[in-house]
Amino acid sequence: MEPDVVGVLEQLFETEFDWDAAALAALADRLAGLDGSPVAELAQGVAAVRRRLEEGEMPEPLRREVEAVIYPRLWKVLEAVKAGLPVGEQRSRVQVLNRRLARLLAAEADVL
Repeated sequence: MEPDVVGVLEQLFETEFDWDAAALAALADRLAGLDGSPVAELAQGVAAVRRRLEEGEMPEPLRREVEAVIYPRLWKVLEAVKAGLPVGEQRSRVQVLNRRLARLLAAEADVL
């Protein structure tokens, strides 16, 4: 188990998701700094949400959908890290989260 990685993930659950672009940029940097951990790839999903926020106000229904993807998927990642699952399984869980966020944000862009 990687204590730094677990600490970062647990902190995300302890605080409310921050809908501020600057805070998300800092979080993405912090995640990307977890070199050697598949969790570092979460920075991509966080950066995608940040970029969407920089485009303008995110409608409340979309915010709820984003949170509905982030929290359960993030929990799956945290479980994998805590259980010491193989790196491939951890990476797979991170990639699922990132893909679901990408689809959600792309679907919104198609509507606009």
